[in-house]
Formats: sequence, C-alpha cells, structure tokens
Amino acid sequence: MELTGSLESFFRDEVDLACKQEGFEPSGLTQPYLVRLLAAYVAQPIEDRPLGTRFMDALDASPRERRAHLREIGDTSLYLSGFWGESLGRKLVDVDYYIDLGGTAYSELARGASAIGGPLSADVFAELAANFTRFVEVLMTISRRTARGRGPCDVVRLYERWLRTKNGWAARRLAEEGVIPLCQARGTVH
Repeated sequence: MELTGSLESFFRDEVDLACKQEGFEPSGLTQPYLVRLLAAYVAQPIEDRPLGTRFMDALDASPRERRAHLREIGDTSLYLSGFWGESLGRKLVDVDYYIDLGGTAYSELARGASAIGGPLSADVFAELAANFTRFVEVLMTISRRTARGRGPCDVVRLYERWLRTKNGWAARRLAEEGVIPLCQARGTVH
C-alpha cells in the first residue's frame, strides 16, 4: 500500500510537470485518473492477448464486463503509446493503431457511462477520447524524462517518427537533442 502511495505521489508530480511542459491542462478529474493509471501499470504486467482481439471480445460482453474491458483497452493503449510509442515504430502494429484503438475504447466508455448515469466517469473518458494524442504526448514527456540511456538510435527513431507524423512533440524533442527538422528550419513547423 505504501508503494502505491509513493508511486502516485511520484506520478502526480510527473504528470503535473509534463502537462505544464506540453501546455496542456486536463480537467480536474482526468489528471488524477492518469496518475492512478500510471501507478497501476508500473505495478502490474500487461496482458499478452492482442488489444484488437480483446476489443472485439468486449463488444460481445455483458454491459458490466464490456465497460471493464473497454477501460482496460483504453488504459493499456494510452500507456503503451505514451511510454513505448517510439519502440512501437519497429513493430508490425505501430503507435497509430494503439492511439486509434485507445481513443475508440474511451469514446465507447464515455457514451456508455452517459447512458447509465455516470457523468463523472463519462466526462473523464470523453476527455481522454477527445485528447488521446495530447495525453500520449504527456506520457511520452514523462517517459523521456524518466528514461535512462537514450542514445543515437533513439534520436534516429524520433526523427523517423517526426518524418511520418510531423508531430510538434517530436519536433520539440528533436530540437532538445540538437536536431532541427528540415521543414522547421524553413519556418514551416507542423
């Protein structure tokens, strides 16, 4: 119990700092949800079964099981995209797949929570769905700040990600590494 409390305290500070760095201010209830999500994933393994398969199973489940499965899919997609997004570029399924799947899962949760009279969770899940990419960027900022041993290969992967997405987060991280993407040098940052 004490470990969870200290993890939540650590991640509360990290999420707050990362949100400020990203210029993003989640609602008062979404930020604590994100803190609890991060503390939980540090302490538990991720299920091996593919998220797409789990999503299809969730659609056929009872309403209660469906909500639990969709939440797990959304949370896992967010965590994987944020903390492991750069390494997903070398996989058969890349980070965009997880972003789409997670956003869809949270959107379904928000719709379902509204239908059963849960406005509090509906608001949190709606915000997570609407701003999924921004939350991924917040987690990427935390991952980068807390990761050890970044090397030249990591910078190359980051540049490749920027080439594919023209993502502002990736451009800022490249600039921190002393790499200025070509379009940015011409004043056309995307």
